[in-house]
Amino acid sequence: MKTRLVLCAISLAFSSGITRAEPPLYAHQEKPAPSFSWLDEINKQVPVLKNERGSRWPMILWQAGPFEPQSPEIYQALLARGLTQHIHPDEKMIPIAKALQDAGSPVIMMQGEGGTWPSSLAGDPKEWAHDFDPGYTPKGPVHACPLLTKGWEINADNIRATLQKFKDAGVTVDAMWMDWEGDPVGGADRYEQALHCRRCRAMLPPGTLATGQAFNDYCWRRYVELTGAYLAAPVAEIFPKCSTANWHATVSTPARPVRTWLDLAITPVVPPLFTASNPVAYGNTVSMHLWKAAYKFDREHVDQFYTHMLLSEVSDDTANRLVWTPGRASIPWVCRWCPDDENPKIPVMTRERYREVLRHLWLRGINGMQIFNPLRPGYETMAVDEVKDAAAIYDEMLAYRDFLDHGTPLSLDVPKMQDEGVIWSGLRMEDRAVIRTFKQGSGTAKVTVEPWPGSKITLQATPEGKTYLLSLKDNQVRISE
Repeated sequence: MKTRLVLCAISLAFSSGITRAEPPLYAHQEKPAPSFSWLDEINKQVPVLKNERGSRWPMILWQAGPFEPQSPEIYQALLARGLTQHIHPDEKMIPIAKALQDAGSPVIMMQGEGGTWPSSLAGDPKEWAHDFDPGYTPKGPVHACPLLTKGWEINADNIRATLQKFKDAGVTVDAMWMDWEGDPVGGADRYEQALHCRRCRAMLPPGTLATGQAFNDYCWRRYVELTGAYLAAPVAEIFPKCSTANWHATVSTPARPVRTWLDLAITPVVPPLFTASNPVAYGNTVSMHLWKAAYKFDREHVDQFYTHMLLSEVSDDTANRLVWTPGRASIPWVCRWCPDDENPKIPVMTRERYREVLRHLWLRGINGMQIFNPLRPGYETMAVDEVKDAAAIYDEMLAYRDFLDHGTPLSLDVPKMQDEGVIWSGLRMEDRAVIRTFKQGSGTAKVTVEPWPGSKITLQATPEGKTYLLSLKDNQVRISE
């Protein structure tokens, strides 16, 4: 009830005109475009990179163009902007993969699936669904029993067979960054269904069904185990160098639990077999359920709230990766506006602040980006802006490509939901470092950083942000021109 009151207050503030800032804090809907082509819009509105990408990953988009072969010039135009087309793990897309590869693009697969898939590939529900007590009727759709793996095994065989066909056709699959987010982690009533499942009661580890939280934690661990065993492993069998990741499969520990956009702690887990983590940096409107009535409701403080949310998961995952699975990459999903709560009066972060956050993500040890840019009628401009902002900041950060390739993160602190202080991020490489400072709120401030043990320097932080190149000589830190 408290959450509803807070959101009602937010909606009332906008609808009554109490806080109309420029640019507006809400998503602006226009008349739906009569026609739209992602390839045309990207070509017209996204500039060609000024800085060399080298061997770094191009960014993929949720939506980038038609799933049919394009000319080499089309794919090369995307690559020139730091982007590429992803494909699905489907043998029908071998011609697209060959066209991408011939144009100089890595072949990157991405696929969104959910619900009871792939468990339901087993066919007869007796082979994959819960075994309910007589007389029990679930409130929602029947979930897959987390103990049964036949459907997962079938899908793993499908992956092997499909990738082998790509390989036989002369295509190297360079990455599989999947978006599988169904059972055993999907559905609101999965705990209640498991309580009434005779198989779960008999076979789940002791204590798993003691509380909803215990069961949720088990399901998350099971989720990353299943995707590791039946996705990452089959891929590695066919393409040992292939980069693999799956939705939200991050490294979480008791000391630094990864927290979701609902501020829920992910149970301690190191996803097995994946080569990359997949944290999420979304300006998701459902996060505003965490907004407190005590927060000052204006543009700056809404931006501070989203800054916390977007930096949190990536920073926590990186801190854990560096200790628990060194060498594992990070390929986050990013977007400024994700209206999972479709209330049009929930505020969004500004593009200026989003761009600032993207700079800090790059300087916190990530290796690539996936841009979530789905088209929504009337919001085509915002979808294009997602691509423009990510591409512009990627280009800016490519000026420090050596640091992105080889640097060690220097700061992984996460600001609070409301925080007027300084945010800084950076990467160190031997006797050089690059550091970005940014002051939330008004005014300027100074921050003392220690890029090398025992060697400190004080830098200025402004609301516009500033990037510094530093060098170390004779234990003295200097600002390089």
